[in-house]
Amino acid sequence: MQLAGILHRPESEDTAILADHHLLLRLKTARQDIQKVEVVFADMYLWQTGAPLQQTALQPGLVTAAQQVWTCPLTLPTNRLIYAFKLTDLTGQTLGYGDDGFFADTATNWQTTGHYFHLPYLHVSDAQLPPTWVKKTVWYQIFPERFANGDATNDPQNVAPWGVGPVKRTSFYGGDLQGIIDHLDDLADLGINGLYLCPLFTAPSNHKYDTIDHFEIDPHFGTKKDFQALVDAAHARGMKVMLDAVFNHFGNQSPQWLDVVKNGPASRFADWFHIHGWPVGRDAHTGTLNYETFATGAAMPKLNTQNPVVQDYLIAITKYWVEQFNIDAWRFDVADEVDHGFWRRLCAALRQVKPDVYLLGEAWHSSQALVNQGQFDAVMNYPLTQPILALFKHELSLKDYIHKTNLQLLQYPQPNQQVMFNALDTHDTPRLLTVLQGNQQRVQAALTLLMLLPGTPCLYYGTEVGVAGGADPDNRRCMNWQPTVAEQQGRTFVKQLIRWRLAQAEFLAKSQLSWHVEGDCLKLIRQSATQTVTGIFNLGSTTVSLPTTVTVIMATGLTAGQIASDGFALTVSKAH
Repeated sequence: MQLAGILHRPESEDTAILADHHLLLRLKTARQDIQKVEVVFADMYLWQTGAPLQQTALQPGLVTAAQQVWTCPLTLPTNRLIYAFKLTDLTGQTLGYGDDGFFADTATNWQTTGHYFHLPYLHVSDAQLPPTWVKKTVWYQIFPERFANGDATNDPQNVAPWGVGPVKRTSFYGGDLQGIIDHLDDLADLGINGLYLCPLFTAPSNHKYDTIDHFEIDPHFGTKKDFQALVDAAHARGMKVMLDAVFNHFGNQSPQWLDVVKNGPASRFADWFHIHGWPVGRDAHTGTLNYETFATGAAMPKLNTQNPVVQDYLIAITKYWVEQFNIDAWRFDVADEVDHGFWRRLCAALRQVKPDVYLLGEAWHSSQALVNQGQFDAVMNYPLTQPILALFKHELSLKDYIHKTNLQLLQYPQPNQQVMFNALDTHDTPRLLTVLQGNQQRVQAALTLLMLLPGTPCLYYGTEVGVAGGADPDNRRCMNWQPTVAEQQGRTFVKQLIRWRLAQAEFLAKSQLSWHVEGDCLKLIRQSATQTVTGIFNLGSTTVSLPTTVTVIMATGLTAGQIASDGFALTVSKAH
């Protein structure tokens, strides 16, 4: 028995609270080392007064490159729990594992309280279960300056003709709020029920991540009246609205920063930023900045979010847009570079205003410290989605893809995993079509795989009609409002896929997930007591036959019962 491979952490993603009286336990062991895992458990107080210990088996679940994960749902009538694990290796040897480590499998040891992990009392509030509506949502990310120009009267003076490139960092095309309103019916027809809007607030750039005033809509986008009209029109179509805010830094044209530049250490905003010398600027000898910034750009001075006054100001911003305009969600830029104490204050304040608000942090890595624990419901799940791109670029073996994906599916408590924000491309990454070298079949296969995975999926504007683009700023091309016949067919496929995903939301949230590899084919299987849905993805160079006993829901590259290279088939079979 490989003891070094055995791990369980109480009060973590290994003990996910699912609801009142319901818990999901996880235990990790080394691969191909353990044949059986059981959990021995009780209410400690009832056990001490004579109630017997209970025992049930854990089921083998997902497998990573190094570990086998075992899971078990438990019902706790009294919400109190002590528990330890009994492990049986491949030779039949047994061992106990609990709060103080490993112990011999003897009757005396199982009667020793100190061997047990403790959950003194299950409080659902500690789980901070995310809003249930999120796992039933398919998002559509809009970069407002490039989506649609609905009102030419608010265009910048240097606006370029729509869609004429190349796109530069300084390009303006006139996209605005009215343009989004004008096309809400198009998005509703596509099946979208969540809008994720990149920053709308006053800023000099086209991207608005260098915010000047978080309390105002940028005049190039419209007015607060326009924004209210957008929120109301979206809600009337069953769409949630998520705004994007930058609290890691301000733009250097913000009034607070300009006051610091003007008044130096006498500015009442001097301690709003991380300043290490006066006057603020570059050292005459080294050329380095004497204040902290986002990345290395002088135009985005970093906020001191540990300052209570700064915290109060930023929290007031988020409450304002929820209370006054009834938005449904916030996405926070560069969330992983902001202190946890501030996020806990902000998230608590927002949940008091709107208990079912969805709170999302930007991170590019596994971010357990940001999720739950009084903070976000989820983060942008790049570690889960980036391997999909590598898979369809043929840069990962099928087994390596499975192991990487399973590792990410185990990073967070199950309720949070169901609302992790999954996107294959965003305003910060090259376009999906470009990454996959213009291969539309691969694009559709990748989107299908995304829709089958746990989490809330997001489509970057224009993906449905073949908008391409390399790294920033090329990935921010204008929306294609005159698609070709082929591009319109791509939209039809995406529409069908989204509508299937929404119809299957409850099934996908509750069903078991497993993988199977057959030659060059990857199979992702989602199974419940009543049906099995399988995505079959052909990553090889030759065609493969499709089983005749299943019903095909949708497919690409499927001819005469065979899936061509880069094709896929989504199938369903019902339990008898």
